Amino acid sequence: MKQEELRLSDVLKAILEGKKIIIISLAVALVLAIINFATTPKEYITKSTLLPVVEQSSRLPGNLGGLAGLAGLNMPTNPGSSIPPNLYPDVVASTPFGLYLIKQEFYFPSVGQTLTLEEYFVRHQEVSLLQTIFKLPGRFFSLFKKSEPKKDAVESTEQVQEKKANRKLSGRENSAISQIRSRVSAEVDMSLGIVTVQVKIQDPQVASKLVDLTYEYLSEYVINYKSSADIRNLEFIEERYDEAKRQYFKSQDDLASFRDRNRNIISAAAQVKEEQLRNEVSIYFNVFNNLAQEVEQAKIRVQRSVPVFNVLEPAYEPLKESSPKLVLNIVVFLFLGFALSVAYILFFKPIKE
Repeated sequence: MKQEELRLSDVLKAILEGKKIIIISLAVALVLAIINFATTPKEYITKSTLLPVVEQSSRLPGNLGGLAGLAGLNMPTNPGSSIPPNLYPDVVASTPFGLYLIKQEFYFPSVGQTLTLEEYFVRHQEVSLLQTIFKLPGRFFSLFKKSEPKKDAVESTEQVQEKKANRKLSGRENSAISQIRSRVSAEVDMSLGIVTVQVKIQDPQVASKLVDLTYEYLSEYVINYKSSADIRNLEFIEERYDEAKRQYFKSQDDLASFRDRNRNIISAAAQVKEEQLRNEVSIYFNVFNNLAQEVEQAKIRVQRSVPVFNVLEPAYEPLKESSPKLVLNIVVFLFLGFALSVAYILFFKPIKE
């Protein structure tokens, strides 16, 4: 078949000849846009702006690092025990956070019941008419799948412990966690150093409560992380303290033994050796004394809980829905209707020169 070259004028002429199809498509798209807008449930967005408390790097006091080096001890400085703010979005998107939220109970006025988020997302969340239509094929084919036999309601203690040891999410939990990941987010502005927590859900009261729960989870997570880091730091310092204590006592014993052996001997070599031993005792004493102070400070840090965030803008219950938007629906559907009608004209109808 001979391939014919098409000119732009031929294409425009074909589009003009098919204007009736285009007009009908735009009319249908307009009706679908209005139907989609009318059947799409309202969504509400609420935000909260947080300012993380940034701590300075904790270093050993005074010249402890230099003294430890002279004593042969490797004392690395601590670069800080706080989680970097750019990891907060990963914490919010994590599975443990999703599990934590979906097990929380809220009162939903639209349902008139107190439900967990898992129950609400799986059974009571409203969907638009188009979403329902798109799900129909999957539901139809699911009717032909073989149903698994029901397991006994009573499980032994060993089975329960085995499930806890080998954690496996159910289909409901996976579906609910996916909803959480698409509806709860945290964004970090590294230039300003602020964290914005945003929640989008169909109930305005639940939206503000979810923001508060996200803030509480992040605070507790960071505090637990800092506490574990402080505990590890305390254990490390206590090990160095015990080592410095042994070195200090050993240097004292070496100095005392040398003096006992050279009590009646007067020589320049003995005086130099005694001076060296006294210097070692002084160095190890300074390291031992400073480490003792650092151990007490580390114990205080373990017991002390400091605020993690300053709330710049608290979460308020939204008064107006954020979606759906009528104008946006109309624009999107009209564009799709026009594009599909033009594609039909160009590919399925012959173009006459």
